[in-house]
Amino acid sequence: MRIHRIFEVLKERLYAASYQDKRINILQDIQDKWSDVIYLEEFFESNKEDLQSGFFGEITIDEAIDQTIEEAEELFERLYEEDGSNLEQMFQPLDNREYRVVNFQKNKAKGSERKSWLRIYAVHFDDQYVITGGTIKLTHQMEDRAHTQHELDKLNIVRDALKLNEADDLFVDV
Repeated sequence: MRIHRIFEVLKERLYAASYQDKRINILQDIQDKWSDVIYLEEFFESNKEDLQSGFFGEITIDEAIDQTIEEAEELFERLYEEDGSNLEQMFQPLDNREYRVVNFQKNKAKGSERKSWLRIYAVHFDDQYVITGGTIKLTHQMEDRAHTQHELDKLNIVRDALKLNEADDLFVDV
């Protein structure tokens, strides 16, 4: 996987990666998926055991779909606030043992529900955030499932490109 471009989402504060295999930026891709009932039904059917493991209580696939759509709308609303002043509050270090934000740090934004499974991943870079991906996380560790491991891989690819200044020519104004 290779970064194709990084698009500006909020003026000089929030960016989103685009990968070679996608025509749109990753943030738009996530938003499309989390509002697509067919995609969500297939996802929850494929991950039914994790969904119904007990951590999220007794929940049906239909309830999970409704919850995801509602929570995703609220999450994107907060993310797209005009001035981007809430980004530091939204994005927290990926590693829960880290308490301060540092350059090139892997971050996550979650839905507002206490047991939210929605995750948007980003790399903190100066005072900016570069969105690398997002997923529905139903297990404790990202390494536990292929789809969450894939998101961790994308975080590492973008972070490493930013560290090496290889992404400078990838930033594109929208």
